[in-house]
Amino acid sequence: MAEPLTPDPAPFDDMAFVSRLQKLLSMLGSEQPGEADAARRKLLEHLGHHRLSLTELGARLRAPPVSGYRPASFGGAEMGLERQLHLARTARQEAETDVQRARQRVSELSRSLQEAQIDSSRALSGQARLRVLALAGWLLAAGAGAAAWRQHAHPAADAAPRGGQGREALARPADQDDAQVPHALPDERDGTVLVQDLPVRLSPNDNGEVRAFLNRGTRVLIGRQVRVGPQTWLLIRTVTGSGWVRSGDVLH
Repeated sequence: MAEPLTPDPAPFDDMAFVSRLQKLLSMLGSEQPGEADAARRKLLEHLGHHRLSLTELGARLRAPPVSGYRPASFGGAEMGLERQLHLARTARQEAETDVQRARQRVSELSRSLQEAQIDSSRALSGQARLRVLALAGWLLAAGAGAAAWRQHAHPAADAAPRGGQGREALARPADQDDAQVPHALPDERDGTVLVQDLPVRLSPNDNGEVRAFLNRGTRVLIGRQVRVGPQTWLLIRTVTGSGWVRSGDVLH
C-alpha cells in the first residue's frame, strides 16, 4: 500500500514558492480554457514537488496551521493568496460593470442620434413646404400683376376674340392709313413689320397660339422686350389687340 504524502511545511517559508503558488492560483480563473488547464497542471507539479496535494492546500487555507508550522509565515502566505483572489474577483466585477455602463451609454447615444435624425427630417420637410408655398404665392402675385398691367395698358387685347376667329384681329393691309395706328403710350415705341404674314402669338415662344398674321410694312407699337432662351421677343400692339413676335421680324 502506498504511503500517504507527508506535508512539508518548509515551502510556505520560501517566498519564491509562495509567489509562484499565487500566480498559478490566479491563472486558474482565466476565461481561456487552455490557459486554465495549463495552470492546473503546473500547480499540481508545483505542489507535488514539495509533497503537497490540492486537498492539503485547501485544508491549510481553511484551517489553522498544524503543530510544527510557523504561524507567522503560514498566516502571511494565506493572507497573500486570499488578497490575490479578492483583487482578481474585484477587478473582474469592475470590468463587467464598466462594460455594462458602456453598453448603456452606446444605447443612449444611438437613441439620441435617431431622435436628431427625425428632428432634422421634420425641419427639412417644413422648409420645403414653406418654399413651395412661397413660390406658389409669388407665381400667383406675378400672374395677377401681369393681368392687371395688361388690362390697364392694352384693354383691346382682352376684348379680342379667341381661337381661329382671333387670328385675323391684328392683321391689316400694308397700305392701311397711319391714322388707324393706336396712340403710343409713354413706354411704347414705333416699329415696322419686316416679313410677310408675320405670326403674332399669345405667349413669347414658337409654340404659342397664333392670334393673327401681319403683312410686311405694317406699323406697330412695341411695349416690352423679353429674352426666352436664345430668342428675344417683342410685345407689340395694334388698334385691334396685342401679341408677341420675334425681335428680328420687326424693325425697331
